[in-house]
Amino acid sequence: MAYPPGGSVVTQIEVQRERRFAGYNTRSVPLVYPGQEVLPDQPVIRLEPGKPASQDQPGEPDVPIIPAGLRGQVVETTSRGGVVIKTRAAVLAGNIGAGQQAAGVLTLWQTARAQPAPVPPGAILAIAGPVDFALLRQAAASGVVGIVASSIETRDLEGFLGVDMFDLLNSIDIDMAQARLPSPTLLFTEGFGALPMPESTFQLLSRYQGSIALISGVTSTRYTIYPELIISLPIEEAQRNWQPPALDAGLRLGAHVRVCAGMHAGVTGYIEHFFVYQQNFLSGVLGRAARLRLADDSRLIVPIMNIERIP
Repeated sequence: MAYPPGGSVVTQIEVQRERRFAGYNTRSVPLVYPGQEVLPDQPVIRLEPGKPASQDQPGEPDVPIIPAGLRGQVVETTSRGGVVIKTRAAVLAGNIGAGQQAAGVLTLWQTARAQPAPVPPGAILAIAGPVDFALLRQAAASGVVGIVASSIETRDLEGFLGVDMFDLLNSIDIDMAQARLPSPTLLFTEGFGALPMPESTFQLLSRYQGSIALISGVTSTRYTIYPELIISLPIEEAQRNWQPPALDAGLRLGAHVRVCAGMHAGVTGYIEHFFVYQQNFLSGVLGRAARLRLADDSRLIVPIMNIERIP
């Protein structure tokens, strides 16, 4: 990855991603060639059936044509039938997820309404708060292809996926492990628990509502892979004032950071002070600490190991 993983939001960056479909007993045939410009909804791969799937493998996919999901230039086609596309995009990297690549229209969904709007099929739902087992089942029945939410309890995620998360995150064969999972593809910006979504993340999702996005839920602690949502920038935005931000993961005075662990996980603020001496915390931890200034102008002292820099 060319950006910091773990819930990071990068508003402008040029990336290359291989669009592919893996895990099924099919042959992928590229429909485009290197140097060609493609649109997000343009078909770039055709799936052709191979030998019949074995009894312990899923059946053949329902949709034989795979859209690009990205706007950009084809860099190459790969030996496994994938298509590498270069795009200027906004990227959201999550903390944990599950499921293969999927392309769909980014759609905000308000769960707090008295009568929630119908779940649109073929969409990538963006939900500002936590989700549970019931909502995942509802989304799966509606035909959405992806869900981006803040967090989920471990038992709800394992119950929906039908797997032990430790085994999934440490799988040796990632493609086969992901192919066994039910739809939709999932991305959680904050991870496990009932944590809210940072305002900067929700603003990004709101800004590009209605755009076609490419989501991947693949997460692997063994291979250091994180889930991500990639939204190709509109043509005018990608060409006008193109100035990708310098990515800096260093912690220094004035840095915008987020608490990524502990009782204040998910809180964002700016580093106001580094303590010279180690601090004692209620958890019993003794370590280096920083004082943060939060959006409401309050202050919070947290261990340095529990904060990460964000744009």
